Amino acid sequence: MINASGAVVLRGKADHREVLVVHRPSYNDWSLPKGKMLPDEYLAVTAVREVSEETGHTVRLLRPLSTARYPINSHVKVVQWWLAEPATDKVTGHDNEADKVEWWPVSKAIRELSYDDDVQTIVQGVREPPTKPLFIVRHAKAMNRKQWQGRDADRRLTERGRRQAKALAGLLQAFEVGELASSSSNRCMKTLTPYAQHAGLEIRAFDALSEESAVESPKGVLRTMSELTELSRRAKRPLAICGHRPVLPAMFGTLGVTQDRTLRPGEVAIVYSDQSGLPVRTLYIAPRL
Repeated sequence: MINASGAVVLRGKADHREVLVVHRPSYNDWSLPKGKMLPDEYLAVTAVREVSEETGHTVRLLRPLSTARYPINSHVKVVQWWLAEPATDKVTGHDNEADKVEWWPVSKAIRELSYDDDVQTIVQGVREPPTKPLFIVRHAKAMNRKQWQGRDADRRLTERGRRQAKALAGLLQAFEVGELASSSSNRCMKTLTPYAQHAGLEIRAFDALSEESAVESPKGVLRTMSELTELSRRAKRPLAICGHRPVLPAMFGTLGVTQDRTLRPGEVAIVYSDQSGLPVRTLYIAPRL
């Protein structure tokens, strides 16, 4: 199986929406930008990278769309599509896979793109109601409790955990996360540190989200999550919160989400809420390492 990812990049509003398309001379087609996933790469990161490489445009992802499957020789290619928007007006150079990069009115793209799957994906993207994502992160792989001599709150990430945290930075960048919050425990803070340093953001540390405080005062988790939920509603960019496995059910519960699976170390759950603040979808993204 060949895994790939791409994006429906839209700009403008209402009847004036345009979609980013490319012409590939090797296929003589007009299509949406997409490409193959690299080893240990998140599909979301693949989409942003491929759009940049093929078009020169930097984009931020909004939410997932459909998954397309089709045969290529003896393999099956699986393409995960995302809805995206331009992150900046600046355009850089792009590779030679596309010789033309254009913004087409959505109506023209529906009429003239070469592939029905692309057309259907555009239609889905245009019809998607607006939602806002909130990222819930379980901290990356930490040292075993039995092997740690100090305070549990000071327990460090393992080498694998540090690699997970570094990879996570790319995922958060793909969505341009703009606010960070965490349990004050070292392993949670260090999970978000690579992205915080990359994006120049401060991590808001909360003792109430630590395992120790959550046991002593469960209401503290609810108060803190209510505060952070309000921050998420006001913020222009998405919020990511890092927590611990035993505390996650309470964190999800405050958002009105029933946790239907246990997050693995370094796993991310993106909770999408509608304009009224009600959760409508939860997307789970497993760690790549």
